[in-house]
Amino acid sequence: MALAKPTGMETTKTHRVETGEARGRGAAWFICLALVTVASGCGGCLKQVPDLPDPGPDLGSGCPGGPNCGIVQSLLEEEIDDPKCPPGGCDPGGSGNAKGIYTAEGGNYCFIAVGDKFFCPETFTNTPTGVVLAMRHLDSPLTVLQTAVTGKLEANPNQLVDVLAITSDRTELSIRYRLKPVLGKPLPAEQVAKGEDLTKLILHLGTMAKGSGDASPLVGYDLKFVKEEGVKNGVHRYKLTYQEHSNIAGDSLVWIPHCKEDGANTISFLQGRRVNGLTASVKRDDNATSMGCEKGSIVTCLDWGYTPWNDSGGWDDQREFVFRSCLQAKRAAYFVGKGNYQSYTKPGTKIIKWDQYASGGDKLTKEEQAKLAPHIEALWGPHGAVCFNPQNRRREDPDLWPGQDPKKLDTYGVGPCTSADFTPEGKIFTVPSSKL
Repeated sequence: MALAKPTGMETTKTHRVETGEARGRGAAWFICLALVTVASGCGGCLKQVPDLPDPGPDLGSGCPGGPNCGIVQSLLEEEIDDPKCPPGGCDPGGSGNAKGIYTAEGGNYCFIAVGDKFFCPETFTNTPTGVVLAMRHLDSPLTVLQTAVTGKLEANPNQLVDVLAITSDRTELSIRYRLKPVLGKPLPAEQVAKGEDLTKLILHLGTMAKGSGDASPLVGYDLKFVKEEGVKNGVHRYKLTYQEHSNIAGDSLVWIPHCKEDGANTISFLQGRRVNGLTASVKRDDNATSMGCEKGSIVTCLDWGYTPWNDSGGWDDQREFVFRSCLQAKRAAYFVGKGNYQSYTKPGTKIIKWDQYASGGDKLTKEEQAKLAPHIEALWGPHGAVCFNPQNRRREDPDLWPGQDPKKLDTYGVGPCTSADFTPEGKIFTVPSSKL
């Protein structure tokens, strides 16, 4: 990458196939990087040193003590508190759970219900009695319903099926089902739909009330998944269309493409993780499979190479730490750990990024990183910005900082980045391309 013409990475999506290079272990010198000042306990990092050998499973072992080694494990267990709508609002602008987590900033991730965008799907969960899908209300984002998932055959809609489990092998969707048993006959064999076979099924979501009271419309949906050809950057992609059923408006005859406002029209899945639609806090749950638009943080971070699993497919705490940090960095949620859940960016904004473990991001030389250091926007962790330089913020739009003096922004107690050293709380740096 030449700094004279930086290759900025869009916060919404990148089409560069770079993650294999960026993940190379030959870049192990990232482990002990100090670009500007010397962090305590790691003073030798500023010296010119040859490339380090493969450090093995313990990626932190390359740094001889000091705060640059390892991660804060507790940040993988501590969820961000459920929002109580503090200053800044739970959901400024009425965009549902679309503040960059599940779809692009300013986009929409919600199904239409009786003419209005309303129910926002998030996570499939397997329970002892069947599969449910979490649906967040657009106009009341603290309200999350769980609706039952059943199904039928595409070729024979009268043939109902029991949906036994919905899972993903990392990002590859798999639906386990069997035909509805007939009284007096043997129990049908279980079947699995994945890849091209997904088109055999139509999933049905149980009815949900669009409000309160007896007159509230009851709305349900049919869903169809189609697997996209190929796998880009290790991420499987799908097209989802849905059809509305209402006791007021009747059954829709139109199949509506989900994520159509993003332009990409595709979704992907995340295995074993439940992502909060307001805070991007992640909870481990082996029974959960989260779903997001291609340009939302969940899918974009996977696409950038920030997967919670390693090249062998094994789950890795260090990689998961970086993935969770990326969820906040991509959407510029600087202060989410301080109770402000807002995204401070807009679609199409370009950034440059690098991480301690070289697990994803832009491939930069040490010299290029040193030149970028004065322009650092923030150092990121799972709870937002660990440090933040307001003068380098990626967007200065007044509507993102309403009523604030541009020279005296409220940073909610997050201090400036006085060093370009990674810390146990922060493992990703970002630099806005516009600052170069």
